Amino acid sequence: MRFATGLVLIDAPASALNMLGIDESLPDRNVTRVKTLRRGGRRYPYVSPQAWRYWWRFTLKEYFKWELSPLFREQKQVFTAANPLKYPDDDVFGYMRAFKKGGINVSVTRISPLKNTPLISVLPDRSSLTVDEGYASRHEGDPVPYSQEFYSTIFKGAFSLDLESVGRFTLISKAGFKNLLTWDDIPKDKKGNPKKGTEEIAEEIKEMERLAKELGVQKTEKEWLMPPDIRKKRATDAIKALHLLTGGAKQTQYHTDVTPKFVLLLNIDAGINPFISNVVFEEGGEVKVDAGALASRLADIGDLIPEGAKLYLGYDKGFVKSLGWNVEEIRNILEGAEIMVSVGTVKKAVEDFAKEVEDYYG
Repeated sequence: MRFATGLVLIDAPASALNMLGIDESLPDRNVTRVKTLRRGGRRYPYVSPQAWRYWWRFTLKEYFKWELSPLFREQKQVFTAANPLKYPDDDVFGYMRAFKKGGINVSVTRISPLKNTPLISVLPDRSSLTVDEGYASRHEGDPVPYSQEFYSTIFKGAFSLDLESVGRFTLISKAGFKNLLTWDDIPKDKKGNPKKGTEEIAEEIKEMERLAKELGVQKTEKEWLMPPDIRKKRATDAIKALHLLTGGAKQTQYHTDVTPKFVLLLNIDAGINPFISNVVFEEGGEVKVDAGALASRLADIGDLIPEGAKLYLGYDKGFVKSLGWNVEEIRNILEGAEIMVSVGTVKKAVEDFAKEVEDYYG
């Protein structure tokens, strides 16, 4: 069991990357709000986890040529093809297709190997959020007033990629583990043949088996396992995409580079993430990093860090300078706790970490 974990900081100097929409509770109903959440007595802007995942998927499609799983609609549900052999995003991001076709239950679900938090503003709304009062006046007649919130802040997010689950598909009849349909899911007639009306489902299973044979999938009674080179590529592509992250709303008016400007990356032999919680925090209106707390936390889980694994710290010089952080000081504190640290640019940290992930698959 190994998880590639990480923390990212995204600089949003004047942005509105994920909007809530028009606030219907206000009398004039013309204020477009950003999403916020409350913690204690403060509110914090955030980018929803599904928005971050959408950016991530789009980046993999654009820069790594992933063929994304198509979307289908059945009644009130929208779902993907649920074909993790053909579509790498079904494999890495998981899926849920839960409905009946012709009276036959064709539900399959897959717990996403890639898990991520929302991107949450380090600064509370009172220190980061403002309202832009504007007027639409390109038409004839009186100008139309409107208002739109935007923020100037730094977003913090964490993720965890279950390396063991990538390319491994279970057939266990349990929510999240019934990844694929099998012949046992199709009702049989008295002669043991698939009943009429099940042709479409039978074709889906045949196609999945054809793909499995073509790709060299190892099959047992309870799971299918893709070849190491495919699992390796999917996992490392997902990690490398961080450096090229693309997306966000309102880019026309608030053009924002959403690639991370600071990352911490570490492999761990357990499903925990040491970067969630206050490693990076706000104090007196400033964004700070607590290297001592991080060192202590990592020392506590030292027996779960694989032998030879490093903590990769990637940073953008301009970003770190603007925060007044001393990276060498951070490195010294971490190394003082006997943590192996590799420091470089964000690109170098991501690429070096991806190599360590690659080695896991042999």
